[in-house]
Amino acid sequence: MAGKSKQPVGSQSSAGNALAAAPKTEHGSASRLVKGDFVEFDFVGRIKGNGQIFDLSSEEIAKKEGVYREGQKYGPAFAIIGKDMLIKGLDKNLEGKEIGKEYDFEIPVEDAFGQRNPQLVQLTNLSKFKEFRPVTGMQVNVDGLLATVRSVSGGRVTLDFNHPLAGKALSYHVRVLRKISDIAEKIKIICEKFAGLTIEVQAEGNKITVKAKTPEGKALEKEMQAGLVAELKKVIEDAKDKEIVFV
Repeated sequence: MAGKSKQPVGSQSSAGNALAAAPKTEHGSASRLVKGDFVEFDFVGRIKGNGQIFDLSSEEIAKKEGVYREGQKYGPAFAIIGKDMLIKGLDKNLEGKEIGKEYDFEIPVEDAFGQRNPQLVQLTNLSKFKEFRPVTGMQVNVDGLLATVRSVSGGRVTLDFNHPLAGKALSYHVRVLRKISDIAEKIKIICEKFAGLTIEVQAEGNKITVKAKTPEGKALEKEMQAGLVAELKKVIEDAKDKEIVFV
């Protein structure tokens, strides 16, 4: 089944300067990030060479740069260092950096989204698209896979299943905001930001009680609860020896 998907935003101005001018947050003593740390950070991501913004965390900067998108959720990003939650180059560059400081990183193609694969460019019938007519440049969801429409001609559609940023070197301007140490907050962020759940977390000693609902307001099925517990214990170092109970 094919469906529409949003295209990356773009700009060629200097959002890095705007981010640098944003108010600083007070932190305790400076410390460096190590593998396993749960970090919150602001960022502006660009395509190296033309300066086009492909992603950013600040709504204010998005508006200044003319790349603001109605309905998009803005706010700091979260990741656990060394857990493959970021592209390799960004993950590697964040390790060892200090809380409260700003950095500029350049990410080569191999450490970003990799080289383009010609075999991922495929032809399909126009009739596959029932709900809309694809046009060149549109990003579409085809059987659960994201593709970019490269051409539409003679009842045929050329689809490119490479990541839109494959083959491109990237640059990031990053401000490291804080290291998150509270285990209840870590679990809340993972469940809300990455799983889309509404949750309440209570930690008492070795037991962590989680009340969670789906976006539709329904309780989680037992299978999903078990999967989440396994994933939380896998990515959060200090959750491995905890009893996590969904109620």
